[in-house]
Amino acid sequence: MLLIRSLSCLALLASLAGCATGPTHPSLAGAPLPELIPVHDFVANRQATGSYRVSPDGKHLAWTGTEGVSPAIWVRTLGTDDARAFPIRARFFRWTADSQYLAAVVDGSGDENTHVHAVAVHRQGAAWVDLTPFDKTASHLLQTVEGGPDLMVTTNRRDKKVFDLHRVDPRTGAHTVVATNPGNVASWGVDRQGRLRTRLIVSDTASQLQRPGAAPDSAWTSIAEWGRFEGLRLLEPDASGQAMWALSNRGRDKVALVRMDLATGAETLVHATPEVDLDYVLISRTTQQPLIAYSMPGYPRREVFDAALRQRLAVLDKGQNAEIAVTSSDDQERTLTVAVTTERSTRSYLLPGEGGKPVFLGESRMAQLASALTATEPVSFASRDGLTLHGYLTLPAGVAAKNLPMVLLVHGGPWARDRWGDSATSRSLQHFLANRGYAVLQVNYRGSSGYGRAFMEKAIGEFAGKMHDDLVDGVQWAVQTGVADPRRVAIYGASYGGYAALVGATFTPEVFACAVDVVGLSHLARFMETVPPYWEMGMVGWRRYIGDPAKPEDRRVMDAKSPLFKVGPATSPLLIMHGVNDPRVKLEQSELMVAALRRAGRPVDYVTFQGDGHGNQKWSNDLTMYRKTEDFLASCLGGRTGGFDYYQLASWAF
Repeated sequence: MLLIRSLSCLALLASLAGCATGPTHPSLAGAPLPELIPVHDFVANRQATGSYRVSPDGKHLAWTGTEGVSPAIWVRTLGTDDARAFPIRARFFRWTADSQYLAAVVDGSGDENTHVHAVAVHRQGAAWVDLTPFDKTASHLLQTVEGGPDLMVTTNRRDKKVFDLHRVDPRTGAHTVVATNPGNVASWGVDRQGRLRTRLIVSDTASQLQRPGAAPDSAWTSIAEWGRFEGLRLLEPDASGQAMWALSNRGRDKVALVRMDLATGAETLVHATPEVDLDYVLISRTTQQPLIAYSMPGYPRREVFDAALRQRLAVLDKGQNAEIAVTSSDDQERTLTVAVTTERSTRSYLLPGEGGKPVFLGESRMAQLASALTATEPVSFASRDGLTLHGYLTLPAGVAAKNLPMVLLVHGGPWARDRWGDSATSRSLQHFLANRGYAVLQVNYRGSSGYGRAFMEKAIGEFAGKMHDDLVDGVQWAVQTGVADPRRVAIYGASYGGYAALVGATFTPEVFACAVDVVGLSHLARFMETVPPYWEMGMVGWRRYIGDPAKPEDRRVMDAKSPLFKVGPATSPLLIMHGVNDPRVKLEQSELMVAALRRAGRPVDYVTFQGDGHGNQKWSNDLTMYRKTEDFLASCLGGRTGGFDYYQLASWAF
């Protein structure tokens, strides 16, 4: 038996192991590259912490970290070292208004059947309790209610297509139904006292903001109506209670801060930037006035409206490009937590009362590697049809920026954007690839959010068309500037980015030596027919951009833009990876693509992730993803690989 176990262990090691290899690309071979950072430092750093939140009473602090190798939320009393861990893998958490509970949103297996959990943090031996223990439903934490522990929660328990509004008492788990969705409510507006103030109803052509009537059962009254593809996001009431602060692009191209009259729906412009949309705005709890507006034209930009707050944050401004974000405050806005983010790190601080010196709290995984990482620079160039495109370039250290192997890293969405900063999507992957010897280019192609409605709408009908041309134009820009070796360029992406990678491998294999697709779309019509029920109200946008699969002509166009039907003898080598529980882009999308590639005799490496869905939550799956990526790209582009990572020995248990 002992011999069998020993042989099994040897077999396991043999299957996991791969020797570290140096670079083979001519621009990297012999170059003084920096030390190779182990994969586990990018995905499983146990010292990393983040998401610091001060309790409303200003007495306690909560944050995310690990206990051993498992994710947890930690809590301690300010001024003491009584930290306790409450193990949970949470997507998001916050304090209740009475500072007695933490509430967390949990997606246990990546299938987006999200549940709201709560724990009484000051009770001895307390453990997390599932407040929405409903089978195959999605529940979300909307906000807390002042004066107690109650939570406002939306859930599709009753009807999988839409979300009702509940008020939940974490002490008992009792639910009170506040509002039932008639089938067309996209969101509910609730004030800090838990009162329902507005609802947003949508049709295929219009959006309408409504307020409830004065009597309990009276009809709702329309406040404002606008086109379906304009945007309005309510923030907080102003001090009068007669208006709301909102982010809006109604009647304009860029998202701006406005004050909207709740009686007439009229908007007064408060703040805007000419280059890009505003990302978000922080509203004061005490004065109910705007405090900070954030945007990102290239590097982060902030406009601090409150002079006292501007002075408090100035102590954290070292003259570097950084996003300085207030992440929480107590009820009196005296004690703040602040995250200072650059492209290489996020470091969190406590600002204890007016005039208090910042107290360092903790830092992200990337911050602990920052000295070995390189800068990320904003770039811009013109597309072939004259559109100005923006993006970011990260270069490997220790080597001249000339004729480098390059990875085009494509963001998902597509209605999203690449950003500058450690907390941005794919940041650890970006630096991981640069550490392996690759130039990394990110392009905010047409259709990306953040650059105004007109820029986004230039993507209508352009899947596998001008959206992909923008990516190819980015590669050509990098080649023409001398950065990229035109024979050694890979395309990598997840979700829509995975679709773009498949398009690159099948439609333009002459541009891309290889491609990496993570949870990507291969069959557009089939994707649209299998999305989750709660996507129904949003599918009008997908039909607008790529067509309606129920219409034969649209379906023919969609098939012509689907990589599945473009597989051929020239298709580039592919690495395809997918979470088996993905509810958005079903595993079927990858399985169909892999089968087509194998029938065509094209090289493909296929990896699935158990216990995860549309993006990994489990570090063990990320470890596998990064290891597969570095080995695949080393064989294709000639960068380096760390080979076997000893964390792989433990990853099977998670």
